[in-house]
Amino acid sequence: MTSVSPWTLLASGSVLFLLGLAHRWPPVAEGDRRLFLALHRPLRRLLPFFRVLWWLGTLEGIVAVAILVALFDRWQHGVSILLAYGIVVLGEMGLKRRVNRPRPFMAMPDEAWMGQPRRPKDSSFPSGDALRVWVLAFTVARVVPPPWGGALVVLAALVSLGRIALGVHYPLDVLAGTGLGLVAAALALMWW
Repeated sequence: MTSVSPWTLLASGSVLFLLGLAHRWPPVAEGDRRLFLALHRPLRRLLPFFRVLWWLGTLEGIVAVAILVALFDRWQHGVSILLAYGIVVLGEMGLKRRVNRPRPFMAMPDEAWMGQPRRPKDSSFPSGDALRVWVLAFTVARVVPPPWGGALVVLAALVSLGRIALGVHYPLDVLAGTGLGLVAAALALMWW
């Protein structure tokens, strides 16, 4: 995978995050709900697959990968991943409390199933799991041999799609979380 400049990640992440905020406009929120249902229904047939991938989007997942990067590459790289993530996640946590968007499985109990191993306790917007997998995809891609960088991006896309399949996020939640992940990756890479 070709290296993406931190400035490109920062700009792209900012745009994706702002697009995710469009769910605050009722017609867009309705479209987001419909898109969620159109994706969730067929994808939930693959629940066992998405449950396996789920772990990669957890806090434990990002800490484990950052430790591996610190041990097998440079300790500064692992620390910068965690530091950048920590800065951005503070904003993500504040947004979750302020926006307080109900998760799909709670807002539409007859149409959406919650299929992840741990029941989430916070609100839906933005997706913290998407944030975590995308910061890892673009930082770890810098330290692995070239063919694996592209595989990490595909894996991050699958984990992000899994958030919809597992019934815990709307598409715009995932888009905003992806944007925050790119911003965190940009910060981490600027410190390398």
